[in-house]
Formats: sequence, C-alpha cells, structure tokens
Amino acid sequence: MTLAKRTTRRPGTTGSKPASGRTRLHAEVRSQMIVEAAYKAIAKEGFEKLRTRDIARLVGINIATLHHHFATKQDLVAAVANYLQSHFRLERTPVVDNETALDALERQLKDAIFYYRKRPEMLAVYRELVGRAPRDPMIRKLVQRLHDAWHADVEETLRKGKTEGSFRADLDPKAAAGVIVSTVWGLIAHVFSSPDDFAAGFHELTRWIVGHKA
Repeated sequence: MTLAKRTTRRPGTTGSKPASGRTRLHAEVRSQMIVEAAYKAIAKEGFEKLRTRDIARLVGINIATLHHHFATKQDLVAAVANYLQSHFRLERTPVVDNETALDALERQLKDAIFYYRKRPEMLAVYRELVGRAPRDPMIRKLVQRLHDAWHADVEETLRKGKTEGSFRADLDPKAAAGVIVSTVWGLIAHVFSSPDDFAAGFHELTRWIVGHKA
C-alpha cells in the first residue's frame, strides 16, 4: 500500500522566537509562544518541574504578562493539551481515495509508529497528561477527550471493515477498539520497547482483527 505524504509540521517549531523587552507582539503570537515553551518543558522534564515563572523567562516576558494570557497554570496546561491534539491531527497520514478499512487500520497503526520513532516529544507530553489524570479532574477531562477521539476513529474503521467483510464477522467494533487503543497505549507507555517490538505488536493486532483472512 502506498500512503499519501503526511503533513510534516513539527510540534513547537512555528518559527517564533523569544521576544526582546522592546518587541510588541500580537496577543495570539505571544500566547502561542507561551504554549510552545510549556509544551517543550513538559516533554523534557515533566509536570513536576513546570513553573510558570520559568516559562515566562524562556519566552522573554514577565510573569504578569504570562498570567494575562493564561490566568492559571491549569489554563496553560489545557492549552498545551489542545496544542498536542492539534498536532496529532496535523501529523497523521491523510486518507487516500478508495481506502479500504484494512488500509485505514494500517494507516492508523503506521501513524502510531511514526509518532513513536519521530515525534517522541508528543508521546512524552501525552504520557505526562495520562499520568496526572487520575488525581487531577481537569487533566482527566482533557485526556478523556483525546482518548474518545482516538477510540471513535478506530471504532469507525472496524465497523467499516466488518461491513466490507474484510474483518472477522463476529468482531465487536466497540470492544475491539478499546482493546486496540489500550494495547497501543501500553506500547507507547512502555518506554523500553524498541520500534521493532512496537511494529510486531501492531502486526499481531491486525491478525487478530482479520482472523481467518490473515
């Protein structure tokens, strides 16, 4: 299968640079710079070392200016989650014409491998969000939104494949989507897995879904 060329914009590389004290920037540009700096800080050192004063310093502004854009640290974290979600959309392979359900499933799995190999910072931030979700209701809600969108995308593909007859006739798309998402997340969270282990796990998932057709 030949996949369409994916979008190659890199998270956190919009070309913006910290402003000098004399530079006046549009509010949206300044907000974007703050979010990118926080995103990189979380990817590198996790939530435990995320300090708004440090983010303000990195961007070249004072703490009052940062809080003008993001009143609380939670507001900034929410913006980082939105930023992450936007890049999951931007960095995925586009759907091609006449794509079968099996093509779509392989595309989704290949995208996950691409994130694992080429965009580790995206997965690092995602791991941090998931890790804090059980004890932070706000972050739990943000993670649930990301998870639900992922689950819905996989479930739609499985329903299509079952209708096409390319997947197991007895497949439960909703339950199977949950297994796939949980398994993929487990591979992502297991930081000691190699890319080959990652790909092999996906191959086994596909064989399980296709069943006797594998």
